[in-house]
Amino acid sequence: MPSLEQVCKRLFSDSSWFLKAIVGALLLIVPVAHFLAFGYLYAMIEQARRGEDLVFPEWGDWKRLFLNGAAAFMIFLVLGVVPMLVAWLLVWPLHFLNYGAFVYLPLVPAVMLAGPLTVAGIYQYQKHEEFRDAFRMQVLVAMLRSTKSYFWVPTFALIGFLVAGYPLMTFTVFVGLAASWSYYTVTFRFVEESRKGAIRH
Repeated sequence: MPSLEQVCKRLFSDSSWFLKAIVGALLLIVPVAHFLAFGYLYAMIEQARRGEDLVFPEWGDWKRLFLNGAAAFMIFLVLGVVPMLVAWLLVWPLHFLNYGAFVYLPLVPAVMLAGPLTVAGIYQYQKHEEFRDAFRMQVLVAMLRSTKSYFWVPTFALIGFLVAGYPLMTFTVFVGLAASWSYYTVTFRFVEESRKGAIRH
């Protein structure tokens, strides 16, 4: 099972990753153009799902990036953003209880699961490019349950990276998502391939 460190070493071994990430970071802050950035992240998930080299791919085929990015962004909104918004709404009334930082505890599960759940949805969507596959919660929950022990440290690492790199926010977000989403995908693929191997034997 590849570790987060191994995945990051492979992703950042190519000296051109920085320039490619700069492009993604710039696109991420431009409305509509941000779909291209999500299309790029979609492509990174796809190459990891197929077991291809873990690298920052070349920018190109802009139409495909845009279409795939729109799909990935929609999945991200439903599986990543909406749960955090719902958790935030649940937390809001607790502010009046004056419990300090403890009022944010209900947000923790939503924050921890947003990334893996989004990637699980995109992972399933890519198999047939059907949105219904992306939102089959029973399948997504099973994927998270089978890999949950591998996600705590990488997700905390992503949160720490985003906080530490706040001054370079869009660059930090793009690189953080590229690394964490690639790692989640590699983990899903590892479990999936292990189960296929067990069935064959």
